[in-house]
Amino acid sequence: YVSPNQYESELNVAAHYHTTGPEIWRQTNGRIDYFFASIGTGGTITGVGRYLKERNPNIRIIGVEPAQRHHKLSGLKRVTGLPEEHFPKILDRDIVDEFVSVTDEEAFAAGIRIARTDGVLVGPTTGAVLHAASEWGKENPGTAVVISADSAAKYLSAYADYL
Repeated sequence: YVSPNQYESELNVAAHYHTTGPEIWRQTNGRIDYFFASIGTGGTITGVGRYLKERNPNIRIIGVEPAQRHHKLSGLKRVTGLPEEHFPKILDRDIVDEFVSVTDEEAFAAGIRIARTDGVLVGPTTGAVLHAASEWGKENPGTAVVISADSAAKYLSAYADYL
């Protein structure tokens, strides 16, 4: 069998450095102030963050993590206070300017809100990132890009507890 081990493979970072980062740069014409991504494997935020920082070191890279160690946000990892041996090996902490914590309730509520207002069915990970970016935007003007890492397809029953 093949185990890509996305938590340790530099190819995870390279994929986002060579594809996602340039796509964001092109689509915003380089006019981006903030990039928000969830902390999972660390590949997306490291690859995209590295690419964007090389083009403009003033872009703030914001990592979104669950507020508690035990949470219902599948795929997200709380890195604040995490023992070194459990830290995602490919997450470059020097790229991330700030970590923002989001509760389960805030994440699911944001997912429900976007479904109701825009008809987009996102998972709770995306809800967490949307919540963090929305709150951030209240006091920090500028252009932000948010990565949507999941759809609601796998989480429909999980949303039932928050409706």
